[in-house]
Amino acid sequence: MDINMHNKYNDDMPINAADILDNISDGIIVIDENYKIVYANKRFIDDSGISSSEIIGGYCYKVSHFRDEPCDPLLESCSIEEVIKKGKTVKVIHGHYGRHGKEIAVEINSAPYTNEKTGKRYAVEVLRCLGNGSNAHLKFNLSQRLSEVGLLAEGVAHEINNPLNNILASIDMIKICAGNSELIQNKDIANIMKEGGCDIKKYFELMKDEIERCKDITKKLLTLSRPVSNSSDIVNVNNSIEETLALISFTAGKKNIMIKKNLAGDIPLISFSEAGLRQVLLNIALNAVQAVREETGIVYFITKKIKDYIYIIIVDNGCGIAQEDIKKIFDPFFSKRKNSASTGLGLSISMSIVKSLGGSIEVRSKLDYGTKFTIKVPVNKNFSENKEI
Repeated sequence: MDINMHNKYNDDMPINAADILDNISDGIIVIDENYKIVYANKRFIDDSGISSSEIIGGYCYKVSHFRDEPCDPLLESCSIEEVIKKGKTVKVIHGHYGRHGKEIAVEINSAPYTNEKTGKRYAVEVLRCLGNGSNAHLKFNLSQRLSEVGLLAEGVAHEINNPLNNILASIDMIKICAGNSELIQNKDIANIMKEGGCDIKKYFELMKDEIERCKDITKKLLTLSRPVSNSSDIVNVNNSIEETLALISFTAGKKNIMIKKNLAGDIPLISFSEAGLRQVLLNIALNAVQAVREETGIVYFITKKIKDYIYIIIVDNGCGIAQEDIKKIFDPFFSKRKNSASTGLGLSISMSIVKSLGGSIEVRSKLDYGTKFTIKVPVNKNFSENKEI
């Protein structure tokens, strides 16, 4: 693949594109339709820890993932599928194997390229190493939360659209009451007129209530979007569960599954990261909702206090997890979900958040029967004593 070019201002002064690309701090590779790497810059070769002769002409899935066959496009975004075959530009986070066979996180920006002379299509990937330290963890966290918000988007839009429609109807009613007879042709408004008449105060109160409802929805999303840190908030566990369930209610409703709660009344306030706890709850709750079948699915949420710990138990009657996969589900990038939006980071991040704040997560599961997650968070006696919900 020829990557030399010429300076458009001076054709006598050639520019070697390879030299330029070799001085870029990010890895760059070009992949053809057969998954073969046809070009790699110096940074990619250095990060991979293998020779250029093993990379050029090698399969991308073999070089970066140590696999013997292409990545499943149903489980993770693939440049060949998304970029070459569909002509899309994608940005994803993947786990790649580098020096010493250690898996590291890389952010990949991939775009299509077509050779005008041959008509051959390629995927050009720019790879930025995120590493495996605290900075990488923050970026994992952001990627996972964006994935979760994407799954919630339809439900949130639905929840906000309803109060907005009520506000518009109230405005129309106020206009009618003020003498705008043109709007009376609207049948919905005519029905409201029969029920309530021109009680303008009532319509203003309705608008206020609906605006408060929108604010409440955005507040829940903003709490989820806050950075997670080891610093603590005063957290009402049961309230965090209720608000998390409000966010997933539309997603659960679409599958017509049942949500059941048994939240103990003696749960004390705790000192914990509220954003962190809600992210953990949301991730496990979404997993449960996605695991159960339509119409027959049930997800239970239970809280109880045992000695110096609060137990948050989430149980579903879904497809379950194979025993050989139980130990892997908390590994970064592990996912068997047939959904390309899944990052495979959710449970890894959830475990990291809970552990960093002195808690733990346990899981028990049986194929075709369901899964039980138990989140165990500590009670700070000095803080929570005599301060119950």
